[in-house]
Amino acid sequence: QQQQPTLGGGLFGGSTTQQPAQQGGGLFGNTQQNASQGGGLFGASTQPQQQQQGGLFGSTTQQPQQGGGLFAGSIGQQQQPAQGSFLGSFGASANRPQAGNSLWKPGATMVPREKSIPEQIYTLLEKWSPESPNSVFQHYFYNSVDPKLVPYFGPAPDEDEKKWEEALAKKPSEGSIPIQAKGFAGVGVRMQYAAKATEELQRRMHEINSSLTANMENHDLKTTVRVADARRRHMALSQRCLALATKVQVLRNRGYAMDNAEEVLKQKLAILEKGAYDVVLNGKQEEIWARLSDLRERASLLKEESDKIGKIAKADSDGSIDDDTMKAIKKLLNDYDSQLSHLKKELESIQTDFEGWENDNQEVARRR
Repeated sequence: QQQQPTLGGGLFGGSTTQQPAQQGGGLFGNTQQNASQGGGLFGASTQPQQQQQGGLFGSTTQQPQQGGGLFAGSIGQQQQPAQGSFLGSFGASANRPQAGNSLWKPGATMVPREKSIPEQIYTLLEKWSPESPNSVFQHYFYNSVDPKLVPYFGPAPDEDEKKWEEALAKKPSEGSIPIQAKGFAGVGVRMQYAAKATEELQRRMHEINSSLTANMENHDLKTTVRVADARRRHMALSQRCLALATKVQVLRNRGYAMDNAEEVLKQKLAILEKGAYDVVLNGKQEEIWARLSDLRERASLLKEESDKIGKIAKADSDGSIDDDTMKAIKKLLNDYDSQLSHLKKELESIQTDFEGWENDNQEVARRR
């Protein structure tokens, strides 16, 4: 393969480049490339000819020609077809593109350059890697803080400030600040923090429930009892106040006030009235009177029988008394003795009850 480049040109003149190249092939042919380029600032360029002769199976000729200046075009380009060989008419091909370009050409279209495979792999890696700023696995979550502290927060050194400001503008509440999570690892760390916060909230909730249960038990055991006691005392005081208001109203309607002696007498009369109409004391009194009445009746019966026996003994005093009569008299006297003993015990019991009744009556009078 042979290449003979020739360049020439001046500042305002033309340039002529001639690269004659001829090559004769071997068994499988050969390839010729002649490249020429020339130009000036306002001049033209001329591309000469290339010729190629093939070998046994044909040849391929390429003549890229470029020329141009800042405002110039391309001038003169000639091509000669390849001359064949033994199979030149079947396998020979000619590919001679020519182009004349300038720095700016109206109507020209830009063909996008396709990235190479390593560049595409690098781009994919950048979009996949969480550490890359161009990663697509990025999302902003929000933390809740005191709204007064929001101005003191800012983006991290490795974050995009513009994206952080956009996330801050979309915050759901006044106390929310954006926090960036990168990749699945960042989401996992976020979930761990959320789980810890949930556990802490559950622990606090259990503490609140325990405190609430203790307060409810304290309320049931102490507060409720005290409230019931206070309610009873309130009812008693209300009744006393009502009675006092009634008495005051009565005295006010009468138009006079009682002195101290009258007040003392009034209290004594009230105590006596309550004692007289006391159900318990009245029951005891009636019981004592019933037992006394029974004793009186039995005493009268004994007196009548004693008088009868005395009369019989007086009538029979002149005669003799047999053993049977003596036994009957002895038995009757023993019965009388036992009855008298029983009456004595009954009288002592009644006396004791009467003394107890008097003591109770005096105690009630002192309390009132």
